[in-house]
Amino acid sequence: MARFRSPRTACHAAILLAIVGVFGTWSTSGPVSLNGVEGSHNGWIVLIFALLALTAVPSLARGGWLGIVAVLEFSAFMLYTAIADLLAHDDIHWGSGWGIWLTIIMSGVLAALAVFAALTRIRGNTPTGATASS
Repeated sequence: MARFRSPRTACHAAILLAIVGVFGTWSTSGPVSLNGVEGSHNGWIVLIFALLALTAVPSLARGGWLGIVAVLEFSAFMLYTAIADLLAHDDIHWGSGWGIWLTIIMSGVLAALAVFAALTRIRGNTPTGATASS
C-alpha cells in the first residue's frame, strides 16, 4: 500500500473545493438560485473556518497535534454549518444545489484527513510491540 505523503496538498485541495462550493448553488426554487453567501445562508462562516484551517495545515503536515486538532475542529464547524443550512432550506421546500453538497463533502474529507493524520501520529509514536495500554 502506498504511503500517504502529501497531507498538505490534500488539505489545501479540500479547503479550496469547499470554498468553491460556498460560491456555488446552495439552494434553488424555480428560476431562483442562491449561493452560500446570499440570503439566509451561512456560507460566510464556512469561509472564515476554511481560512482558519489553512493556517493550521502546515502544523498538521508536520504531524503537530495543534494543527491536527485545529483542522479537525475547523472542518467540523464547516461541516456543521453547511448541514444546518441544508436542513433549514429543506424545511421551506427549497431544492439543494451542487455547491452545498461540494462544501459538505469536502468538509468531511478535510475532517477525515485530520483523523488520518492523528492516527498516523499515534501509530508513529507507539514503539514496536507496545500497546496503547502499556
